[in-house]
Amino acid sequence: MKSKRVLKLGILLLVGITVLALASVVASKPKEVPLVRASHQPCMHALPTILATNFDWWKDIGIKVSFHYFVSGMPQVEAGQAGEWDVGAMGTVPALFAGIKYKQPLIAISNDESVTNNLMVRPDAFTTWLKDPKKDLKGKTILCSTISTGHYAVVAYLKKLGLKEDDVKIVHMEQSAILSAFLSGQGDVAQTWAPFNYLMEEKGMKVLSHGKDAGVVIPGAVVATKKFADQKPDLVVKWLEGYMRGIDFMIDNPRESAKHLGKYYREKCGINLSDEVCLKEFELRPLFRTKQQIKMFERKGGKMSTVDTWMDDLAAYFVNVKKIEKKPDPKSYITDKYIKMLAQPKKK
Repeated sequence: MKSKRVLKLGILLLVGITVLALASVVASKPKEVPLVRASHQPCMHALPTILATNFDWWKDIGIKVSFHYFVSGMPQVEAGQAGEWDVGAMGTVPALFAGIKYKQPLIAISNDESVTNNLMVRPDAFTTWLKDPKKDLKGKTILCSTISTGHYAVVAYLKKLGLKEDDVKIVHMEQSAILSAFLSGQGDVAQTWAPFNYLMEEKGMKVLSHGKDAGVVIPGAVVATKKFADQKPDLVVKWLEGYMRGIDFMIDNPRESAKHLGKYYREKCGINLSDEVCLKEFELRPLFRTKQQIKMFERKGGKMSTVDTWMDDLAAYFVNVKKIEKKPDPKSYITDKYIKMLAQPKKK
């Protein structure tokens, strides 16, 4: 009888030791760090994510971030719907279409790129065929990345002149193709955005117009896919924390940031620009800190926010050119939820 009790106690002791050993293994096992997949293009609005990676901020924030590269916005949008990325930055035109079609949320503004979405001509244009743009542009060919912020700048300029899109010939090309085609003599006008406009300028091309000149504001959009934003809002905010920290660094340290940007252009995009040329990005493209963005997204007294108005004007343009039937309600895809969550005091 006694031996049975001893055996039973031995078994219980063994079980206890096993449980404690397993608990120790579980406790000592490092917690898996969640992955957030960020999508970007060959543009300055990729730099905040790059800075956060270069300075290892993600480790402090508690996430891993992978970088996914796209040449333009619409392929980026479709890849997001296919589940290839979670968060990122893009032009507001693809962000608008993604908001209409997929309810993809616009969660912050990357920069104001009104000046760097422009139209360029060859250096002799103003002394040869382009003396009266309203008259001389009719029937001319514009190389353009369509359904983009650059396209918006083109049509805004035509509208300023009293012209319609049908008055010119729009030929769709991606930006790298526009650069090579225009420099080889194709087309009459080239629509470009940074950094391709700087490459054009290095070859002597001249700016005809840009978004600000045409009277429109062209912001850049920070976005998340709807699925990721709905299911993992905490991870959206963690990534946004690193992104906005990058924007703060860019505002406070433009020269150092320009070096990081130049390295990104060279190594990832195959674009060689000097640090001084990269510094122009910080002179021409205003950036906004978190507190500024909260104000820009604020809807007071039932009125549209600043961001709502920018996007509503953009949507009105696409209604006018019959690319969409009606303007969407900005509240259906523009949200200050995540930027406000970011601004809340962190729990200890």
